[in-house]
Amino acid sequence: MLDPDIAAFTGQPQEMPPLTPELIPMMRANMAMMAAAMPGTDIDHVANLDADGVPVRFYRPASDTPLPLLVFLHGGGWMFGDLDTHDAMTRHLAAASSCAVLGVDYRLAPEHKFPAGLDDAMTALDWARRSAGDLGCDPARIALGGESAGGNLTAAATLRLRAENKPQPLFQLLIHPATDLSFSLPSFAEVGAPGLSKNYLDACREFYLGSGSVADPFVSPLRAERLDGLAPAIVLTASEDPLRDDGEYYAAALVRAGVETLARRLPGLPHGFQFLPITIPAVAAANDLIGGLVRRYFANQ
Repeated sequence: MLDPDIAAFTGQPQEMPPLTPELIPMMRANMAMMAAAMPGTDIDHVANLDADGVPVRFYRPASDTPLPLLVFLHGGGWMFGDLDTHDAMTRHLAAASSCAVLGVDYRLAPEHKFPAGLDDAMTALDWARRSAGDLGCDPARIALGGESAGGNLTAAATLRLRAENKPQPLFQLLIHPATDLSFSLPSFAEVGAPGLSKNYLDACREFYLGSGSVADPFVSPLRAERLDGLAPAIVLTASEDPLRDDGEYYAAALVRAGVETLARRLPGLPHGFQFLPITIPAVAAANDLIGGLVRRYFANQ
């Protein structure tokens, strides 16, 4: 059951029209318009920076000591979203966690297909590790996280770091991630969400992948032959989300591989709940939960 306050805000969900290249600019404009109306949170220091060619936005709450740093990748089907559309979300995350957050403006499909977005995520993480001290952050406490498509990129980045024999982040934060781009797990039949239909997600995949393969573990992390040696994981799913099993199956696979994993299903929430106004109590409670988990993992890892 969808939280009643969220249901009242979103209204009756509508079927998405077939996703075509002509619709993408309009959908991007609509997202920007919605984001402009989102209430944000004051953060002591916010700056737009260049991370070796990747635009990033740095959020640092007031502190007299070096802060841990979460490199965060927004969602949007690999085609939508930027530093402005997800500014309110990232501000809330920094405030709730009392940690510094680095939002990453990775390149989007269909203009930039896989692996461009993943390449940018890797570049931003590498830059953050080198620049943490200059940012007033602790180089020993850097984590990687993301929501939806950003969760997919986060999981893929940990696999790629392992393949390249590079250090893992302190932990990985996966918020309703897409982990198998076949979009065929049981929750797609169990949860009806017209705005996030399988047809819509299939189109997102085709625009994102180009000639790439769903079987590639950097595309579908759940299909990786092995998941051992990855960073500890926080995996949060939403009960009213067709992608729910993507996160929960991946959490179970991480546990089987011996990766420390905290998995939790958040009741009453839809996919993309962080993009809803923080004035909705269920959204505020979820944001506080995420912030508390991030703060706790930084303290305990």
